[in-house]
Amino acid sequence: MWKRLWSQPWARTVVKYSVVSGGAVGAGIIYLDYIQARKPAAISIPHAPLKKECPPPPSRSELLETLDKKFDVLVIGGGAVGTGTALDATTRGLNVCLLEKSDFASGTSSKSTKLAHGGVRYLEKAIFQLSKAQLDLVIEALSERSNMLKVAPHLVTIQPIMVPVYKWWQVPYTYIGCKMYDWFAGSQSIANSRIFGASLTKATAPMMDNENLKACCIYHDGIFNDARFNASLAITAIENGATVLNYMEVDQLLKDESGKIIGVRAHDRETNKSYKVHATAVVNATGPFVDKFLEMDESPEGLPPKEERAPRMVVPSTGTHVVLPEHYCPKEYGLLDPNPVDGRVMFFLPWQGKVLAGTTDEGLKYVPENPVATEKDISLIMSELQKYLAFPVRREDVLSAWAGVRPLARDPSTIQPGQEGSTEGIVRSHLLTQNPTSGLITITGGKWTTYREMAQETVDLVVSKFNFNKVIKPCQTRNIQLIGAQDYYANYASQLIREYNIPTKLAKHLAGNYGTRAPLILELYKLNDFNRLPVALAATKRYNISEAETSPDSLLNFEAFEEPFTVAELKYSIKYEYTRTPQDFLARRTRLAFLNAREAFKAIDGVTEVMAHEFKWDKKTTEKMKNDAAEYISRMGLIPATN
Repeated sequence: MWKRLWSQPWARTVVKYSVVSGGAVGAGIIYLDYIQARKPAAISIPHAPLKKECPPPPSRSELLETLDKKFDVLVIGGGAVGTGTALDATTRGLNVCLLEKSDFASGTSSKSTKLAHGGVRYLEKAIFQLSKAQLDLVIEALSERSNMLKVAPHLVTIQPIMVPVYKWWQVPYTYIGCKMYDWFAGSQSIANSRIFGASLTKATAPMMDNENLKACCIYHDGIFNDARFNASLAITAIENGATVLNYMEVDQLLKDESGKIIGVRAHDRETNKSYKVHATAVVNATGPFVDKFLEMDESPEGLPPKEERAPRMVVPSTGTHVVLPEHYCPKEYGLLDPNPVDGRVMFFLPWQGKVLAGTTDEGLKYVPENPVATEKDISLIMSELQKYLAFPVRREDVLSAWAGVRPLARDPSTIQPGQEGSTEGIVRSHLLTQNPTSGLITITGGKWTTYREMAQETVDLVVSKFNFNKVIKPCQTRNIQLIGAQDYYANYASQLIREYNIPTKLAKHLAGNYGTRAPLILELYKLNDFNRLPVALAATKRYNISEAETSPDSLLNFEAFEEPFTVAELKYSIKYEYTRTPQDFLARRTRLAFLNAREAFKAIDGVTEVMAHEFKWDKKTTEKMKNDAAEYISRMGLIPATN
């Protein structure tokens, strides 16, 4: 029979192509492994002494005093792209101002899946849909992933992610896909994909339901602290000469007689004082809210419309995440669910000592100011996780839950009347436009990982469209490290332990979130017993805030606490990071509200008391700050949201 079959030309052709294809795939995989193996070992560099002193950046009042001059570039929006644009522009030699209505990363940029990634799902679409646009997006994001690891190694680390496979035929398919992900990263590949057999998977992830498991494919991406990265971008821009202000709300676009935008009118939300800020170029980088400023741009007076309108450039949707205790996931490995109920890839990732699970995808008609995770979305995430676990997923184990707005973008010029709600023409990457009449530049869409590329393209357009009468340098941000990255190395926490004799948990927290700025916090920490308190205890321990000097021998007095957030860290954030409200500290400078809403709620009184002392708030302001923080945190999974 075999001889008769082999005599058929088509059979010989099939066998030949199968052998060639299999050989090519095998050779490609071996070659990719060879490339990884040939990477030179890291050069050992002597560790620099700890930098224990650093002048603080300009105070907020000093930054406000600069608003009376004319800027080259004014950026509206303090998310990832806005602060990235400010950093790019100021390091090219432009005079830059950035105004943010709330706090840095108060919206979408603090509510991501925390992955610095190329997007494995985009790669699958690129291959099966033969989409060059999708492939370009993957390659661009993989390059930017590498850059994030370089400019902020304390905030961005390599995260191995497991893809469980339950059918034998899917094992080579999944593994080849992971290898192609490595291949498209090229020289910027961060680690080799590999396969774990069923037994090794069981040993690595004993909490996983291993029934019918055939293998687990492992690939690698970056994982990071998005809100701290965003704040670091803002402060790095300030240190390079930019004026960057939070809690400055833009009320009007100022225009000349020809309709050209010459600046904005904004008010300080702390004092209600109004400012006119003039600039040659204005950039709208407000994420999901770009349509508001496009509508203001359409008004001859530059004022917002009286009634809320459905967005046109942004097609908004919400993505929900939940946080669970660390035993829900392997300590070192994340998990990817490639086949969730709603069709969107779902991740379960170890993050900041907890497990981050998400995300969902729910379309919106309007963009909410503060979206809230619904019980429906929380239940969906829990049910998806349950498919992979050998024990029940309990609602009471949810430590925190939140929702963020995902701003998909489309060119409004392509929308026909009556099709405003259609998703046709959506741009899956980012969209950069300029109004030829007013000059307003708008950037939106994209993803966290590509913030730097988006910022570079935005400033390139600004430079090409406006005359600044000065020499403008090319983009510098591929090589500018963010604050805390200079002289940082992977085992920096051990140096902090040796120098300050602090608990390991505290050292790892400070090193992983502040890098080489951690000693500035620890200098405050060792100053007195009050500064060493967990923030949750600051309101119950009646130390004199300015005194209570002690010796370094008492440094371990307060090491037994659930979360490693101290009064010293709060005082540092006020002095160095423009923390203005308890919510800023609890949700964004630290991630306590996102990691454990119950503990964050307990800390509100202590944080507010310290800040009231530092800022000299009156009783009315103190109560308002406390109530605002309580309202925000109470809606992060503690109280079931109303659908």
